[in-house]
Parts: sequence; structure tokens; C-alpha cells
Amino acid sequence: MSEDSKLPQTADEVGEFMDDLVFEELPTAEDEADMLASLPAGSGVMVVRSVRLPLELDQAVADAAKVAGVHKSTWVRQAIETALATQSDQDEPISRADALRALTLLRPIRHVT
Repeated sequence: MSEDSKLPQTADEVGEFMDDLVFEELPTAEDEADMLASLPAGSGVMVVRSVRLPLELDQAVADAAKVAGVHKSTWVRQAIETALATQSDQDEPISRADALRALTLLRPIRHVT
């Protein structure tokens, strides 16, 4: 902390400091909509999310991002987009029993030597 910063040291100084604070009103939903509408076309609003990952998973993400040549946040965002794309309304998951039944109907490839 710098020497010349004047932080309150006593209860009276804290009271005076608090009395001098000025708070702005929070924007209304209409104000927020107006601000979003005023952004240039194509400028996406990014939301920051905090995610807790086990150390090993975080390292795996870092390694994958490095291989892909992107930042970790970009890699995570792309992974989420991919996961969401596979869960579209037209995706119809099948049961494990149906999957096994379909696999048993496949004939093995025979290699001729």
C-alpha cells in the first residue's frame, strides 16, 4: 500500500469517510436494455463465470488449449458450445440395450492376407 494513501484510522475518520461516499442508482432493466442495444453490431457481451475444476482437469484443459493454440477460456468456451450443439432438440438418445443390440448386428471386418 502506498504511503500517501489516506485511509481512515479512527472511528471518527471512518464515519467521516462513510458520510462522504456517494452511491449511484442501479440501472433499471430498461436502462440495461438500452445500453445493450447501443453496442455496435457483432460485439458480443461476455459473461464471466467462475468454475471449480480439479487440478488434473485444469491441467488437461491447459494442455489441450496449448495444443489447439488458444487460451484456456477459449478452449473451454468452444467445448461448451460443442456440448450444447450435440444436445439439440433433434438429438434422440437411445438406450444402452438398443445400442448393444445394434452393435451385435454389425459384422466384423475380415482382413484378407
